[in-house]
Amino acid sequence: MNRKTFLRQHLILGGIAVATPTLLLGNQSAPQNDLFDYDLIQEFVFAAHKSLEKTQSLLEKYPLLLNCTSQFKKGDFETAVGGASHMGRRDIVDHLVGKGARLDIFNYAFLGYDDFVKRIVTDYPHLLNSCGPHGFTLLHHAEVGQRKDLATWLKSEGLTEKIFKGVFG
Repeated sequence: MNRKTFLRQHLILGGIAVATPTLLLGNQSAPQNDLFDYDLIQEFVFAAHKSLEKTQSLLEKYPLLLNCTSQFKKGDFETAVGGASHMGRRDIVDHLVGKGARLDIFNYAFLGYDDFVKRIVTDYPHLLNSCGPHGFTLLHHAEVGQRKDLATWLKSEGLTEKIFKGVFG
């Protein structure tokens, strides 16, 4: 076999090898526009408040639940990692973050990214009084995460509340 024939055959075979998975995956019957059921999202977010095993089980079965958000009351949004954070469940937070969960300032306060939280609150002072899921504050997240220095700093900046009650009605 000459070089030209060899290259032609292998380019054709290589193209088939690259195209085949795309063709097979492209023909799957599950519509990409389907949404998760509200109850399934709520079950996942609720599980992340208290059970690593249940959280892992649901995430294994439905990996795209990872960053889904539940709305408990009008405007009161919460992700699984958010629920685990305000409940002080470091084991669940670590698992979810290890899977690629998106973080927000409340998660960072819980996890101990003190320098980041201080910097962003300094740059955007209104964040000091922002409320997380269910009205929980940065102070609550710092304290439940046992971030004493951050909690002290937040208090020195004027944040005294751990929860803003009645924010969501």
